Amino acid sequence: MRFKPSKFVELSIANQTQNDSIKLRSLAFTGLVTTVVDNIVNPSLISSITLGLSVLGIVTVIWRKELNRVLNHVVRLTTLYRVTSPILTILGTFVFLDALSMSAQAQFFQNAETWMSGQFTGANEAITLAFNVLRGLFILYLGISLVRVIQAARNDEDWVNLARTPMIILITVTMGDILANLIIGGGGTNVGQ
Repeated sequence: MRFKPSKFVELSIANQTQNDSIKLRSLAFTGLVTTVVDNIVNPSLISSITLGLSVLGIVTVIWRKELNRVLNHVVRLTTLYRVTSPILTILGTFVFLDALSMSAQAQFFQNAETWMSGQFTGANEAITLAFNVLRGLFILYLGISLVRVIQAARNDEDWVNLARTPMIILITVTMGDILANLIIGGGGTNVGQ
């Protein structure tokens, strides 16, 4: 004897599918608005690629049934001509080069160094040397810790405990930089002069 679902169960499934569709469309709309705002605020190659991929993904998800024939044709072409790997390699190279070509806009304790150089005018070189040594030691510590964490993860050891201390130090240094900026204000400018 076969089990036949009642009309209530069929309506419940239909309502659930409709609710999922509404949630998916609202989530897609939110993601699209976010990427458009990101592209307006930060116009770059990465944000443009993100916007294009999100539009393509939303169109594909919403009109999945209508685009099924086109997607099957694209899959057939990519398997026939093996085009996917070179295109993704070229696209990845452009995104990687774009990310690396941007100038560094943040340094730890840059405003504190500028302020101290303005306050102690005779010791500019010593202050610069001291802050650069601190930054170098911090980078070396994070690099060595990262290598230890990766090695522990590869050996199936407990890498979380190894990663906890560098993360605490990174958060502490970041909070110290934020608090230093709150204390010194605008950097090397002197209000009284």
